Amino acid sequence: MINRTIAPETKTVHHIDFQSPEIHTLNNKVNIYSMRKTDDETVRVDFVFDAGSLKTSKIIAQLTGELLLSGTGEKSSDEIEEAIDRLGGFTGIEVSTEKATISAIGLREHIISITKTVVDAIINVNFNPKEINQLLQSKKKKMAISLEKVSTQARRAFLSDLFKNSPYGDLTQLEDYDKIEQNDLIEFHQEKYLSGLQYIKVVGAISEEDLKELQTLGERFSKEEFTTIDYDYGYTPNKIHIEKEQAVQTAIRVGRILFNKTHTDFIKFSVVNTILGGYFGSRLMTSIREDKGYTYGIGSGVAQLKETGYFFISTEVGKEFKDLTLEAIAAEITLLQTEEVSEKELSLVKNYIIGQILEQSDGAQAMMDRFISVESYGLDFSYYDEFIKQVNAITPAEVKELANLYLNWEDFTIVSAG
Repeated sequence: MINRTIAPETKTVHHIDFQSPEIHTLNNKVNIYSMRKTDDETVRVDFVFDAGSLKTSKIIAQLTGELLLSGTGEKSSDEIEEAIDRLGGFTGIEVSTEKATISAIGLREHIISITKTVVDAIINVNFNPKEINQLLQSKKKKMAISLEKVSTQARRAFLSDLFKNSPYGDLTQLEDYDKIEQNDLIEFHQEKYLSGLQYIKVVGAISEEDLKELQTLGERFSKEEFTTIDYDYGYTPNKIHIEKEQAVQTAIRVGRILFNKTHTDFIKFSVVNTILGGYFGSRLMTSIREDKGYTYGIGSGVAQLKETGYFFISTEVGKEFKDLTLEAIAAEITLLQTEEVSEKELSLVKNYIIGQILEQSDGAQAMMDRFISVESYGLDFSYYDEFIKQVNAITPAEVKELANLYLNWEDFTIVSAG
């Protein structure tokens, strides 16, 4: 019988034994990354395209992605959906700033048939004007509603000001929906889907024969080298307030351009961020939610982009607490800069961070996600050993030093809406 009066033994984690994917390079230079050592009967196949909104307007990127399964010259959207449903399959479409991912999910014995249906739909989509118009009107109405929210207004103003020197700061306006034509989608589809496949991910216990079938499907696309543009990510700190008289709450965004995981300080700054606002027990949550009661939630993070990244703090508070909240945020940052964090708090945060890595690495799909998250930056699984090593080694003095280096209030863009 377990003696529950005795705490379980704790161990320091130094290494995670990741399963590396198989890598097959197709004739079109597209890589297939596959994780096949799993007992799960479900298989997921992701086709990742260089079709994010950086390559065009956000509307065109989103519309093109969402209409990929809307019908071909031979099949309607209902027929495509029925063919996939009949096999117990699912699909997913996700368009972000930097890429578009089209997913086919199903049981192992049906995944090839499901994926063939998806690939055929992507390649032969006809972008029916009626489907385009219906989606345009739907998205325009949703955006009109969203623009009334203070959280949307603050987020848009924050990103627009922070990234005013690059497409990351481009904002969609309601009137932009009235300017889209069918040919805009056709051209983007030809350039970034038919010729823009970057890689394929496969997670599931498929056979060698099925893997070869997926390779054949992947070769129906072509690949152009992923291109980046050397944007000026410099910015000028700014203070913006958007007045909304009827608002009960004020949304707040605070932050600055920073870096992604390729930077030498990223790992240790992740510890600083977690202490400040990166988990439920963080200092911002304790002070501004628990002690002062200004908000239901507040947090901070480091958003990673392909070429750069940014630090942010976000919350929504009662309108009358806006200035008090900003003062409280500044006070918590000043505390990090002037007083060393205790060994007890630092140990708690280290254990939390490493525990999150372990939790998010459980299973083949999670391991594939971990692989892609480093491979996309030219790194490999050894990054996680280095991550754990640096997290375990960081000292209170280093936390204080990094807070002084990267969390200066005068370097922040501060946006409020409400």
